[in-house]
Amino acid sequence: MSKATVSYSEQTHEVRVVVPRGTKSADLGRIVELCRTKLFPPSRFCNTCVSGRNWVIAEEAPEVTHVDLD
Repeated sequence: MSKATVSYSEQTHEVRVVVPRGTKSADLGRIVELCRTKLFPPSRFCNTCVSGRNWVIAEEAPEVTHVDLD
């Protein structure tokens, strides 16, 4: 499974998952499921509820280089 960087903002209710380049969708599914179970314990009524939370999934990008166009 690929390694990912995960962060959660209480203020915006945003879960940000950044995966390495070339991560397969099956691995991404496992990463998201693991994040869901670790970050949000199951409620009494709905074990899969993530309503009200925004999930942002991105792929790592190489460092950006500053280019002067003058």
